[in-house]
Amino acid sequence: MNKIKRMIQPIFKINNIIKYFLLLLCISFTNLPLVAQNNYIITHEDSLALENVMVEKYHVADSTDYKDTTGGALPKGSVTYRIFIDMKPGYTLQMVYGDKNHPLTLETSTTFYNDRICTAETGFNIDIKKIQFGSVAFDSWITMGAAAHGYTGVPLSEDNTESFSFLESKPAFKKKDGITKAVLPDLKTFNLDLSFFNNDSNATKFSTDNGGWAALRGVKGPTFENRVIIAQLTTTGTLSFKINVQLGTPTGGYIKFVYGNPISSEIKNDQLKYN
Repeated sequence: MNKIKRMIQPIFKINNIIKYFLLLLCISFTNLPLVAQNNYIITHEDSLALENVMVEKYHVADSTDYKDTTGGALPKGSVTYRIFIDMKPGYTLQMVYGDKNHPLTLETSTTFYNDRICTAETGFNIDIKKIQFGSVAFDSWITMGAAAHGYTGVPLSEDNTESFSFLESKPAFKKKDGITKAVLPDLKTFNLDLSFFNNDSNATKFSTDNGGWAALRGVKGPTFENRVIIAQLTTTGTLSFKINVQLGTPTGGYIKFVYGNPISSEIKNDQLKYN
């Protein structure tokens, strides 16, 4: 029996490697779906699954921020924005992407602020123990739900943690900080240069026409409103973006929403374009 197990184990390992390779191959090209879909018919309900693209003005820098130069002080006039994908209950966010027909851009008229203590490229890399230091809480990053390692981001209006806050040392967040404990998905990025989120001087336009970031099993928002944070961006300038998203349906299908020029079964949603 032990001999048979030893013979079978390598086969299982090879199969797992093949499965992982095929998954990466699938998400490496944004004209292919993140999940399998055989003749799925998009219903009217599905076409309305993307309810809103919410841009929250999370924080406006004040004199306290300017004086704290740890990790690089926030420039005067800095505003921290959070972008949420607002979906109907039961739907999941699977991917944020750009392709040749619909390039993705996150852009500002000046530059994005990138904290030098944290140097986080994604929300998953924020250390909750360091979030009160300097301007770590206002670092720029992309994400699929995470606002810190093990924690998700919620709009301040949905933060029901009452008086508890990880940022209670900062006057604006003594009661609510838009951060709550959560079980988060595995994040996968493809064809992206995330060093953009480690650089202040050249962080003006983040773009891709063949890449994106994804949650392999999809992600739902932490409240009934089903809003998932996808980016936090701090800048003194005017924010604009163009994004596309793939949502998973409650019945196992998927829908692609694009900001313009829909092709085939893609659905145009004007809220995916912001300026």
